[in-house]
Amino acid sequence: MEMILNDSDMVVGAIFENGTIQDYVNKENTYGLIRYENTTANWFLYNDLDSPTDIRRLYEKVIEKEHFIKNDFGEEIVLFNKDGKISYEDLVKKIDEYLDDEIMSSSF
Repeated sequence: MEMILNDSDMVVGAIFENGTIQDYVNKENTYGLIRYENTTANWFLYNDLDSPTDIRRLYEKVIEKEHFIKNDFGEEIVLFNKDGKISYEDLVKKIDEYLDDEIMSSSF
């Protein structure tokens, strides 16, 4: 996975085989986009204790419609607005890889 950096050398996404991940795609910077083969979905991280108000509002709105949540001990990866045939589970695997790579690259 190749990280995409902004002008300040901060990770803002990644390119991987057959896809891309972006951290933020809306002007409020509340959710990102994953493209994998012919499938797209929006995503964000949510933590019931630490998420700011705008993320909490987005979470409440998203869970009323079709969505997928992977809970990792309180930190949730939330996917919504999926379009395509790739499963939510496969999309979450790619997001997990991205987050793991991002953590590893920022720890050096």
